[in-house]
Amino acid sequence: MRAFRITETGNFMTKLLSGRSFDSFLLEEASLSMQVTWHLDGRINRNFYSSEEWEDETTHPYPLIAWEAVRGHLRELIRGKKAPASMSIVLQLPPDRMKKILQDEGYPQLAESVGAMALNIRYDGSEVTLVTGISLKSFSLDKNADRIWDSMMERFLASREIGFEAMT
Repeated sequence: MRAFRITETGNFMTKLLSGRSFDSFLLEEASLSMQVTWHLDGRINRNFYSSEEWEDETTHPYPLIAWEAVRGHLRELIRGKKAPASMSIVLQLPPDRMKKILQDEGYPQLAESVGAMALNIRYDGSEVTLVTGISLKSFSLDKNADRIWDSMMERFLASREIGFEAMT
């Protein structure tokens, strides 16, 4: 687990809410505090789909919704003269991307024990902090997945020209 302080909040928010930088992620949950607090659950709602649609996995390839599909809705909630009092967003890598990263890094066996690679985004009204996290399916003393995910997020942020400082 590693924390990053974003050095250019406006640039980050533009890339998060208007750009495509985070479109490869899935939304686990989000909370937006303004005049009211909005809570979004990223889990796909089976009741929304007909039986035929639900059986067609192309309509919902993952149990969570793609960030790309919901970021515009969040942007519309935020749009206005006043910034939110706070915001929390939890994103996850899609399972197939997570497995590929672990395989590319030489640890394919970790895919069996790692449930998710998550990115927690926190805005407190003035500053953005990102915290990486790993969800494990079973107990493991192996910290290689954490190390890989932290390193990948540093490269991801740098490649998207998002200024950050690693926090200790």
